Amino acid sequence: MPSHARSRLALAAAALGALLMTACASTPPPDAELAISSAAVNSAVSAGAAESAPTELRMAREKLDRARAERDSRRNDVALALAREATIDARLAEQKALAARSRKSADDLQQANQALADEVNRKSN
Repeated sequence: MPSHARSRLALAAAALGALLMTACASTPPPDAELAISSAAVNSAVSAGAAESAPTELRMAREKLDRARAERDSRRNDVALALAREATIDARLAEQKALAARSRKSADDLQQANQALADEVNRKSN
């Protein structure tokens, strides 16, 4: 193979390599996902997850902290995955807290209805 053909082949290979490296560039910092995760954790706390779903809330907080550390270490693909997991854990914690609140409201309403029924029965006897 002539030297100019080898030079062209080498240049083409280098260009292809550069193109592939650019196409496979690392994941950008997941700042938006981290903000979403943080908001989800705050929402879970506001819903009462610290009392009703402490395990899920703790997991969400730990994953969020790890996601931030991974982002700071420029391991953005790992940070992105952890941020998404933290959001899911936080939403689960929030839903558990809301469900617990609903159960308590239903129980309170049932007790109030029973007290009212008892009062009606006392007055009619």
